[in-house]
Amino acid sequence: MGRRRRKRYKKMGQQRRRLPKVFQCPACGLPNLVIDVEEYTVSEGDESFVRKRAVIKCLNPSCGLRATMEDIPPILDAVDIYSKFLDKFTSGEIEVTYETSEEEGVEESTE
Repeated sequence: MGRRRRKRYKKMGQQRRRLPKVFQCPACGLPNLVIDVEEYTVSEGDESFVRKRAVIKCLNPSCGLRATMEDIPPILDAVDIYSKFLDKFTSGEIEVTYETSEEEGVEESTE
């Protein structure tokens, strides 16, 4: 007579948390804010530095928030850029434009 067999359990690995790519818009409150980050090189004399430029866009057609942040250190990620943008937006230090869609003139009639 042998022992009773043990059931083997698979070890569940913990899922890695990933940084978000879509953020909450401070103007309309919807999670539609996307940050596009571009790298560029600045040369001063004999030295050249890598910097980042961020274009911040709200994909909500009724909001259309647009902003640009220049001269961002290369170590910052999109989450860090969002937090800096949020600080500047609430204090009024950043220039923000709103591009709404042109379809607002169309009205629906229900009879």
